Amino acid sequence: MKAVVLTRTGGPEMFEVLDRPDPTPGAAEVRIAVRAAGLNFADTMARVGLYPAAPKPPCVLGYEVAGEVESIGEGVSGLSVGQRVMAGTQFGGQAELAVARARDVMPMPDHLSFEEGAAFCVNYATAYAALIIMGGLRERDRVLIHAAAGGVGIAAIQIAHNLGADIYGTASAAKHDAIKAQGVDHAIDYRAQDFKAEVRRLTNGEGVDVILDPMGPTSFRKDYRILRPGGRLIMYGLSEAMNENGRSIKAALSSLLRIPTSTMPWWNAGRLLNQNRGVFGLNLLSWWRREGGMDRITAPLLSDLESKRLMPVVARSYPFEQAGDAHRYLAERRNIGKVVLTPR
Repeated sequence: MKAVVLTRTGGPEMFEVLDRPDPTPGAAEVRIAVRAAGLNFADTMARVGLYPAAPKPPCVLGYEVAGEVESIGEGVSGLSVGQRVMAGTQFGGQAELAVARARDVMPMPDHLSFEEGAAFCVNYATAYAALIIMGGLRERDRVLIHAAAGGVGIAAIQIAHNLGADIYGTASAAKHDAIKAQGVDHAIDYRAQDFKAEVRRLTNGEGVDVILDPMGPTSFRKDYRILRPGGRLIMYGLSEAMNENGRSIKAALSSLLRIPTSTMPWWNAGRLLNQNRGVFGLNLLSWWRREGGMDRITAPLLSDLESKRLMPVVARSYPFEQAGDAHRYLAERRNIGKVVLTPR
């Protein structure tokens, strides 16, 4: 099979499309003929060596795919060869064939394209875990979604909008119309405005109930200070350690060194007891591995996906041969929605 192979850690030029052995499905596994594979920020972190759980190069990245069931391992029921499916793959997805555990394979609604199907698993699972399981978001709650135009951001907007939350979103000014169309009530230009001051102004000083932040320690402390009593901050990334070319050594070191000092006041138990706020860290891959599957997170979303109350947004699709260009596009933060790769 053809696969996008990360030959060694480094910039976007480190990818090559190479022949690799076909993967063999084991018991309770399914092999999928991949028609589209999702590209996530975690892939860019793995590319530059900042994602410890990633396989060592040379390797094939990719956490999610959409395609057709090609073959089925022993003990699998409810799926059939040729069926259109979406699946989480825990690496190995950016190839013509990918293996997934059966519990991570979901039938794909007929109205979705393969590209849209490949934009569902990781982004919507992350958004649901953060907003609902950790954040406990409810109707009329105020939620601040950072990087609102990204893949997780768009998913989180749709989920929060369906709940009837009051949505605040940060994005560059050029993306404000797009995020408002998805459901953002208050768009904040993070480049020209201090989001902390703007949230305080918009809420008359009260703050928000839930915050989703994939950016890094520079924003974490500011987030914490605009939580209402009972508010929850969910941290799920460190994007400020990256620039357009990949890893920024200076930014990465600065971020890692600042994490302990930027968060240290929060871990004072006495202070937390008095401030009535919560802080959560979310790593979808470690959750997924510990639980043995992501079905607890994705299953509650499938009816809304089927009824079109959730609709994945694809920013751009690239063929495997242009994987490096796809990484550059994502790192430059030009996307509104998901970036995907296709075998041809």
